[in-house]
Amino acid sequence: MVAAPHGGYDQNTEYMARNIAGRLGYGWVRALAYRSVPLRYWYDVNRPTERPYRRGRFGDPVWTAEAQRVYDEYQQRLEGAARRSGPLDLLVEIHGHSRTVPAGGRSLRVQVIELATTGFTRTELRALKRHYEELQRSLPASQRVPLAIDRLDPHFEYRGWWIPFHFRASEAKRKGSLRPTKARRALHFELPPRVRDSAAVRSAYERLLARLIRRAAG
Repeated sequence: MVAAPHGGYDQNTEYMARNIAGRLGYGWVRALAYRSVPLRYWYDVNRPTERPYRRGRFGDPVWTAEAQRVYDEYQQRLEGAARRSGPLDLLVEIHGHSRTVPAGGRSLRVQVIELATTGFTRTELRALKRHYEELQRSLPASQRVPLAIDRLDPHFEYRGWWIPFHFRASEAKRKGSLRPTKARRALHFELPPRVRDSAAVRSAYERLLARLIRRAAG
């Protein structure tokens, strides 16, 4: 199962999820209209929380009954598209990030894929990372972006700076779609702008990620 829980905001992730699922013959799900600044709502979708709007900004995530309803519908759609109840064998979520970090008095855009995982051993993750690096060799140097994996790379080097891993999907692992009771194994991709912005690069990474996911599925 491939999903884009933040379609329409994480730019182009819904199209990438659809195309990756098509290459694999998997079902897919997207979420839209879960966030509106004018209407002052923001649901996290893949976990039962929302961001309350106060004093001109969205706050930290909190559980609400409405957020629970949104999450429950997302989970039901995952299981419906997979045509099964109970834990999914493999859930792949496609997200997008635009992370920047301070570096030497300037702001550095982190063009790195961060991959949060559940249900895989460290040995399997090391093999998956090696396979990613092998697949990347077929891409032009200008299209290559590093891959950091939560359990292997608590810090990773990028352009001479050591950067902490950020997108761990902790709440989704504890309370949402990445729980072991919902997915035996999961791959939660956070894709940087370089992977998502250009149609040509998106297409290249749809092919690459489909092959990587196929390897992960075993």
